[in-house]
Amino acid sequence: MKKLIVTAVATTMASTSMADISIKGDAYIQYADIGTNVSGSNTENRKRVNLNVIGKSGVTTVVVSFRTDDNTPARSGASNLHQFYITTKVGPVNVKAGDFYDTIGLGAWSKSAGKTDALSLSTKVGSVTLGVYTTDVGGGTAAASGATNVSIAAKVAGAKVKLINDPRAKWTDLSASGTFAGISVAAEHFKRKSVNGHPEEKITLLHVGGKAGAIKWDIAQYKNKDVVNTHSNSKFTLLGSMLIGHRARGRTATAVADVEDFSKILGVSVSTKVAGSKIKAIYTKNTYSAADKVTGAELIFTHAVSGGKLTANLAKFSGSEFDIMNGTNKGIRFDIKF
Repeated sequence: MKKLIVTAVATTMASTSMADISIKGDAYIQYADIGTNVSGSNTENRKRVNLNVIGKSGVTTVVVSFRTDDNTPARSGASNLHQFYITTKVGPVNVKAGDFYDTIGLGAWSKSAGKTDALSLSTKVGSVTLGVYTTDVGGGTAAASGATNVSIAAKVAGAKVKLINDPRAKWTDLSASGTFAGISVAAEHFKRKSVNGHPEEKITLLHVGGKAGAIKWDIAQYKNKDVVNTHSNSKFTLLGSMLIGHRARGRTATAVADVEDFSKILGVSVSTKVAGSKIKAIYTKNTYSAADKVTGAELIFTHAVSGGKLTANLAKFSGSEFDIMNGTNKGIRFDIKF
């Protein structure tokens, strides 16, 4: 049904005078020396181009996204449609329908996951935003291929608070974020009850950040009660890490593991700008799987160049019982938005 809605709106827009058509996108190319490769040091090169064709007519927008990369066999040497959706308003209701990416809460359990035949409806009642979301695929649901959740969001004591509940899959996500006296605070708690043999899940996230002169600092903690059964989440990274999150930033070649591989991550980052460049250092103390104690250290250098951004980084875990994780990964990449 939702595909019919998308097709009907797209056809209508194509047959009328378009008020606005634009093309936007991003691309990257990266090279990395991978010290954690099973056979020793190994060079890994990757590239991606993402192209968004956007058509607007009144309050309705149609977005068609094409992607070419060498991370997915189907997209290597070819361009594939990976998003196709509309956004519009029907009276006071905001509508988004089609195939698109969705993040639950702050993303600690599920960030930027692809959804098929999804429909999102939201409206404001006073200062409260009410929402309904449904999709044919996703939501981390083990019992069914589809998922439906309801949400309520409001500003409470200066903080943005959102509660999402999926009554069928038996999970609830509560998140809050705000800035108080110059200190940014973000927190999330995800809990899923045991259903159809799937064990209970509990994930918590806390992130605090601020500035001390020219130094920006951040402290973050992630806890995962049932690391073995966690919903796959390879795009979420703490503190802007390039060591954790294989699919973050499109695809990070220097990543060693994903956030769901850890039962605990506790880290701090400091960054500053020097001569137009940004230097960031990240240190984490982690529990890989249920008991493997490891530390992570990263140094990330970014510099704006003509037409894009250049990033160089060193990324290393230490102390793991799995020797393959203890190597040093070095990478350089160039990102551009157009």
